[in-house]
Amino acid sequence: MIRIGIIGCGTIGSAIAQAVQKKFSRFARLACISDINPDQIKKIRQKLKQARLKAQTLSKLIQQVDLVIETASVGAAEEAIPQALKNGKDILVLSVGGVLRIKNLTALLARSKGRVYIPSGAVAGIDSVLAAKTGRIQSVRITTRKPLKSLKSAPYFLNHGFDPRRIQKSTLIFKGNVLKAIRYFPENINVAATLSLAGIGPQKTQVQIFTSPTFRYNQHEIEVKGRFGRMVSQVTNFPSQNNPKTSVLAIGSAIAALEKIFSRFRVGT
Repeated sequence: MIRIGIIGCGTIGSAIAQAVQKKFSRFARLACISDINPDQIKKIRQKLKQARLKAQTLSKLIQQVDLVIETASVGAAEEAIPQALKNGKDILVLSVGGVLRIKNLTALLARSKGRVYIPSGAVAGIDSVLAAKTGRIQSVRITTRKPLKSLKSAPYFLNHGFDPRRIQKSTLIFKGNVLKAIRYFPENINVAATLSLAGIGPQKTQVQIFTSPTFRYNQHEIEVKGRFGRMVSQVTNFPSQNNPKTSVLAIGSAIAALEKIFSRFRVGT
């Protein structure tokens, strides 16, 4: 049995915990959880009907499990990944922007028995980008459209002294590379980080973000050009009812990644 620890007990963490309990009980068990908010811990215990489920600090959780699942924040991912690798543990990362903040990741991986897993997230086409990377990719661009209410708390508005209430229609609010996008929208654009890691890197991968109070869904369009040809994918995601910053497909992608980890029969790149 693989012992699993989940960091972050919000929308995605709760969904994964339920999947471990109901879908993967033959392979794994949820050993402990971690969250800075005691209310979130209480909620997940109630959902799972496990009043005695252990709550640990991030560091202790990593020491006590075989597979760490991070669903908390970019900062939590930045802290958890090095610790997991130094302890020889595998880690599934949802806050992919945190991966880009770890400058010595290659060296950490070389010295560790642990592995880092990154699910595709709420986009389509990561498999094609990985295939294209075996040749030459010329350009990668992701255009994201999100409801204004899911972006209001982003550091971008504070740093630029821009009041989001002034936005009344579809507006291009950001254009730049992935490194800048993650800095200004750490909770909203992890799919761009995933795309950059699959392809030509965070400096060369370009991001455009549109928002509007009239947008109802999260939409991501990817365009890749290279020697293979041209690939365009577009996904319109329903936001989670519990958290508008999270797409339903992102939750499904995390569970599908777990299924791939546990399975001996794997489909896709």
